[in-house]
Amino acid sequence: MTTRHVGFVGLGRMGSAMAGRLLDAGYEVTVWSRTASKANDLLARGATVSDRPEDAIATGTVFSMLSNEDAVRQVFTAERIRSAPAGFVHINHATISPAAAREFAGYDWGYLSAPVVGRPEAVVAGKLAVLVSGDAAVRAAATPILTALGRRVWDFGDAVDAAPTAKISVNYLIIHALQALSESITLLQHTGLDAGPFVEMINDSVFPGAVYGGYGDTIATGTYTPPGFTTRLGLKDLNLALSVAGELGVNLPTGPILHDVFATAVEQIGADLDWASIAEVTRRRSGGGL
Repeated sequence: MTTRHVGFVGLGRMGSAMAGRLLDAGYEVTVWSRTASKANDLLARGATVSDRPEDAIATGTVFSMLSNEDAVRQVFTAERIRSAPAGFVHINHATISPAAAREFAGYDWGYLSAPVVGRPEAVVAGKLAVLVSGDAAVRAAATPILTALGRRVWDFGDAVDAAPTAKISVNYLIIHALQALSESITLLQHTGLDAGPFVEMINDSVFPGAVYGGYGDTIATGTYTPPGFTTRLGLKDLNLALSVAGELGVNLPTGPILHDVFATAVEQIGADLDWASIAEVTRRRSGGGL
C-alpha cells in the first residue's frame, strides 16, 4: 500500500469529494462509476476515468463509496478480484451492516471497514471523520492514505464489524437530532416566530456543530436540494440500526416512531431529497408544511 496509484469506485457526491481529496494529496487515482458523467469533474482534475471497475481494482488498493451492501457485492465479485494484483485491498466507506462487513472480510483478499462521518462539504473542507476497523496490518498500512481524506482517523480495532456498528450508531443519533429539530422548529414556527435566530442561538450555545446548525437551517428554510444525504439512504441506515438492535436484543423505544416518519417521508415527501426533509412529515401532521 505504498503505491501512489489507487482506485476509487462510486462517485456520488461523497465519493467524488473523497476521490478529489486523494487527488489533492498527490495520489494518482483511477475512478469508476456506473454513471460515467459523474467522473467528468475528476477527469478535469487529473483522475484516470475507466469504463469498468476492473481497472480501478487493478491498482491494488481500491476505495469504494457505494450506496449499500448489495451494490458492493455487485461490483466486488470474486471473478473481478481474481485478476487483482497480489496484496489487493478493498477499503469500504459505505455504511453497511456488521454482518456484511464480516462477509466481505471473509473473502481471500484484504478488506477494511472505513465508514465516514460528514457531508460532502466536510470532505472538501478537510473535516471528515474516518472510522476504521479490521486487520491490524491492513489498518496500519492504510492509515496514511486515510489521513489524507479528512481531519482524523478513529481506530476501532481489529473486529471488522466494529466501525460499521459505530457508524450505524452515529447515524441513529443524527436521525434523532433531525426529528428533534423538526419538532422544535415546527413548535416555534406555529407561534409565528422566525426559526432562523433560534437555530443560530442553539448552535452558539447548547448544540454547537454541523448537525444542529446545518440541518437546523435546512429545516427552518425548507431547503432540501441538493441533498447531502437522501431520505431513502436515511431510511436504509435507520433499518440497519433497528436490525442490529433486534439481533442484540436491544430495545430502542423511539425506533418504530422514527421508522414511521422516515417511511412516510420517502413515500410522500421525496425519497431523494435531503433527509432533513423528514421535518415536513411533522409539519404536515401539524397542519402545515410544503
